[in-house]
Amino acid sequence: MRYRIINGVATADIAYEVYGETLKEIFENAAWAVTQTMVEPATIHSIQNFKFQIADSQIDDLLFDFLNELIFLKDARQMLFSRFGIKLTKLDAGRYRLDANFWGEKIDIKKHKLKCDVKAVTRHKFFLKKAKGKYITQIVLDI
Repeated sequence: MRYRIINGVATADIAYEVYGETLKEIFENAAWAVTQTMVEPATIHSIQNFKFQIADSQIDDLLFDFLNELIFLKDARQMLFSRFGIKLTKLDAGRYRLDANFWGEKIDIKKHKLKCDVKAVTRHKFFLKKAKGKYITQIVLDI
């Protein structure tokens, strides 16, 4: 199981609990949760590649920024993605760098089965932790 919807966490939003064996996997699974909230991923073809890099001193802040970048690309560049390549690197001085490689295409309302317009990931009840050797994060999406 990659993620599950959590009911009763937020009234006008949607909340997820996301799971992963590794940090890389939890970042990818969280991206899937956000994407599948916005669109049916099977309607997106991986024809265009988009790369970006972000860094932060806290891994949870990096995840938060990463997911908001995904939403920003949907809004500013009109892009939807169906494949996510993530590389996480722990830098000296305790910082983390994320190199993201996304594949997708421009939004086409005739082609894509759009579901919900996600505005942002919120800080409400947001966390990322490791428990019993696995990672778990809770994200609340402002819709």
